[in-house]
Amino acid sequence: MKCPICHTHTLSQVNLSTGLIAQQCNQCCGHWISSENYWEWLDHRKKTEKEQPTKAVATLDKSVINLSTGSLLLPVVDNRTANFCADCKHLMTKTKVGRGLSFYIDSCSHCTGEWIDQTELENLVKKELHHQIHYMFSSAWQFSVRQERAIAQKPA
Repeated sequence: MKCPICHTHTLSQVNLSTGLIAQQCNQCCGHWISSENYWEWLDHRKKTEKEQPTKAVATLDKSVINLSTGSLLLPVVDNRTANFCADCKHLMTKTKVGRGLSFYIDSCSHCTGEWIDQTELENLVKKELHHQIHYMFSSAWQFSVRQERAIAQKPA
């Protein structure tokens, strides 16, 4: 499987979290998360929360994801080009994350996998949005993103 951004580098398997297997490009440090792996991870996370509601659940592997201790967001190099799915080669669509984050996530409308550029995942984790990626592509989420932008653009 080739990187949809670099086009030449082969993706290698990494464990982003307990049960969340992804493919990572060693050149651009982006991550391909298949929808199957993402949904299995969400199911595992929900089961673990029910069994142990007071303990932290499925924290991301810090050897793969470099999280600093501060709450400042990391700079994002967001790819602005149209890209093809690493898995099924269909054109991916971009959707704005919002909720204080200004970058876009790429999703394949055919296989519903997601491409997350370098440092975007760390920022999603810091904002506690990494378990809500599947909502970001919904009409309701995007409506709230447009409202957020309209409020921010209103003169004081």
